[in-house]
Amino acid sequence: MADLRIDIISDLVCPWSYLGYTRLQQAIEQLGDDYRIDIRWQPFELHPEISPAGADRETYLTEKFGSAEKLNEVTHALQQVGIEAGITFNFSEKDRMPNTILAHQFVLAAGKAGLATPLVLALYQAYFTQGQDIGLKQVLIDTAKSIGLQDTDIDYALSEKAASLTKKKLSHLRSLDIESAPTYVINDKYMIHGAHDPESFLKVLTDIAKKA
Repeated sequence: MADLRIDIISDLVCPWSYLGYTRLQQAIEQLGDDYRIDIRWQPFELHPEISPAGADRETYLTEKFGSAEKLNEVTHALQQVGIEAGITFNFSEKDRMPNTILAHQFVLAAGKAGLATPLVLALYQAYFTQGQDIGLKQVLIDTAKSIGLQDTDIDYALSEKAASLTKKKLSHLRSLDIESAPTYVINDKYMIHGAHDPESFLKVLTDIAKKA
């Protein structure tokens, strides 16, 4: 039996983090019952400069990419890659680009309840497919309740303690020079960057398991 702890450093508005987890999960499913996988979600801010009120997605990303044409090109390419992975990326001119600090606090609370992965996936679905603003407290509360979080979990997510711990985690990861998402740290020793294909993930996981 091989034990693998995988820390996934990601942001909830990062499409490649969503794709990366989907591909990683496809690899894990091929490992079989001889592997115990412990996935833990760690916070990353793709756009830390965004205010708590968020920003208009199209305007914000047009500035990031330099033109509306480039944004459209990137968006269409992303949607195609999503289709291949079984993910529906829907975008509209009404979409918001949220600040994700509060969402990370909810993921922290979900982790304490053993529901971090269901919440992360529900938030990815809410943001990328349903076009919801996951920077809004009520959207986060509704999504959290939909996957089984209780009122006490939600109270913790909204607490100063959760806010402080989330900021400490972000600061610690920055101190390790982790500057991109997704990043995966396996068994506190091996670091992988990017949304690799399932075959690449499978090879890495089996190689690490052999060394362990």
